[in-house]
Amino acid sequence: MNCWISSLGAVALAWTGIAQAQTSLGQLLDHGAVRLSPAEVQALGDVRYRRHAADADAYMTLRADGTVVGMVHNRQGHGSSEAVGTWQVDGNGRRCADVELPAFRMRMQQCGYTFRLGANVYFAPSDSDRSVVVTHHAGPAFLE
Repeated sequence: MNCWISSLGAVALAWTGIAQAQTSLGQLLDHGAVRLSPAEVQALGDVRYRRHAADADAYMTLRADGTVVGMVHNRQGHGSSEAVGTWQVDGNGRRCADVELPAFRMRMQQCGYTFRLGANVYFAPSDSDRSVVVTHHAGPAFLE
């Protein structure tokens, strides 16, 4: 579970845009993606992540007001947990989230950069490591 939690912000979702499989930052940049400035990241408003993996399903919304809400369902019989926390953007445009999963007695901290390719928005844990997997913004903010 710890490995899964540490990579929550860098997993593949249902892709629209450049690929249906996991996409690397290098592939994204090769297609012309640009990194968003701190002001552009703030202006995105609510953003939603949805992750389905072998060990767990996660639904997270980073709200425009700087809070994080969501739910994580463990597929290995460990139940579910609410996800609550905060996020902020630093001067370099790096967005960092600090999220607690109370039922699992876990806390995760995740930072990454935001990129735009056409109308699509992606998140990556690095702005220079071309091999990292990017996460696609899942669309309007709501929990399914």
